[in-house]
Amino acid sequence: MASKDGKHFFKTGAKKGEIHELKQELKTPDKAKKKDVVKKVIAAMTVGHDVAPLFPDVVNCMQTDDMELKKLVYLYLINYAKT
Repeated sequence: MASKDGKHFFKTGAKKGEIHELKQELKTPDKAKKKDVVKKVIAAMTVGHDVAPLFPDVVNCMQTDDMELKKLVYLYLINYAKT
């Protein structure tokens, strides 16, 4: 990943199709891919897209021993715990 600003994740805004795609990608057993998907979700969240429909799928990612992935899920939870 050359760019760390998140611009390459969502160029046109999150649509229902993109939310559905993210939901499907979150169900992958591959830990590295799952981590990248959670990063995409957080990138969308930080630019103002509503990714609340992904809540149960993101929380399911907590069932891992990967500390970085757990921290990413925690960032997501902190944001949606306010609402």
